Amino acid sequence: MKKKETIHRRNDNIWKIALALVCLGILGYGFLYSKNTTADIAFLVGYNLPLALIIWGIFYAAVVRKQGAKVGGFSFLAIFICMIASSLIGYSQQKQEAIKVLSEIKDQYSKILESSTDSRGLPKCIETPIKTTPKAHGEFGEIERFIKEFMAQMVSLRNDYLLELEAIGWNSILDPNRIKEDKTFVESRVIIQKARGIVKKYTDKTTNLLNDAKNKIRSLNISESSKRSMLSGFDRGMKEAKENIDAMWSLEAKTIDEFENIITFLAARKGAWFVKGEQILFYNDSDLERFNFYIASIQNIMKQQEQIQRQSIQIVNRNFNRFKEN
Repeated sequence: MKKKETIHRRNDNIWKIALALVCLGILGYGFLYSKNTTADIAFLVGYNLPLALIIWGIFYAAVVRKQGAKVGGFSFLAIFICMIASSLIGYSQQKQEAIKVLSEIKDQYSKILESSTDSRGLPKCIETPIKTTPKAHGEFGEIERFIKEFMAQMVSLRNDYLLELEAIGWNSILDPNRIKEDKTFVESRVIIQKARGIVKKYTDKTTNLLNDAKNKIRSLNISESSKRSMLSGFDRGMKEAKENIDAMWSLEAKTIDEFENIITFLAARKGAWFVKGEQILFYNDSDLERFNFYIASIQNIMKQQEQIQRQSIQIVNRNFNRFKEN
């Protein structure tokens, strides 16, 4: 009698140990490998039910078939609960990776903005390097790397644009001493013509960069479902971003138009003004008012560009905070 009780206890311990190992394996999978991105219980129940039945069927046939209906039912319930828990663990892990990506991108974005203007608020080359090595892992790490590389390309494009403008002498277009030496205004008109060509060149380059981004998403080492989601999100996000980008380039072109108006005005009113020190002075108030009108127009364009930048920052912060709250 004691021998039979001992055997029964051993069998009882075996299925419990086996069930514990299966449950630990399911939970471990959720911690290490699950890519679940939802906490919707209804969805998780429906999704995990057939999988739980398959796993339980194998476990039942191999371990608890002779333990009775009560043990069989308990083991199914334990496996099913662990499947749900594993999915929730996976969701938590994925969300933490996603937050890590967004935090890193937000930090890089803030640094870029901080170093994009000088002490006077004027655009300057961004010297802050973007570290493209991802901090997240798995698919989120691949996505983080793509976003950082994209940001680095945008920064490089902007720096090249500013350097080309500097190379043609754009920064000194209204320098009084340069204008004083430019008797026929030929040099000034050449600079403006070159600047207009540079704006067109980099407007096209920006468009090409945005279009190429979609092809790069398709080549990322992530699942097809993730690619579809990322492309869908990219299209929605880029619709608003593209409007801002196009507006910025349009304002750049308008800025050149206003500088051209100033040069045309100075050429037409030659003799009605003179250079003294670092200033252009006018003999009558009406000419001064016209000159100041063009300067005010340029300043207004700069304010519009700053407003677009502020809106972009607000959108980034709002989306980041919204994700953290979900």
